[in-house]
Amino acid sequence: MGWEYGIKTTNPSNLPELVERLADAIHVSDPYRIERYDNGFTLLQDDPSWPLALQLSVETAIGIEDITDGEPYVYCLFHIRTELAADWLKQMELETKAHRYDGMLEWFEL
Repeated sequence: MGWEYGIKTTNPSNLPELVERLADAIHVSDPYRIERYDNGFTLLQDDPSWPLALQLSVETAIGIEDITDGEPYVYCLFHIRTELAADWLKQMELETKAHRYDGMLEWFEL
């Protein structure tokens, strides 16, 4: 399986904007494409046997060690472990370290 992360914030009202910015931060080329929805996005690949490459969505914490139950956070699941997936993770981490989010966000491993 892949990697599983969460992003918690001191200001949950920023989460919808953060999700949009994370989707925009990922450099996607064929055979991958982004499918956006209200509270997240999916990165799909043209492989019918394994179409999901990455899923990211705003979720509500339940039973997660690093975050209070009921608190919203960003859930990030990489279905693939490739150099390209590691690049996507770095691109998103750089976006979360941008000045606008300085000190407000924290990545944690699930």
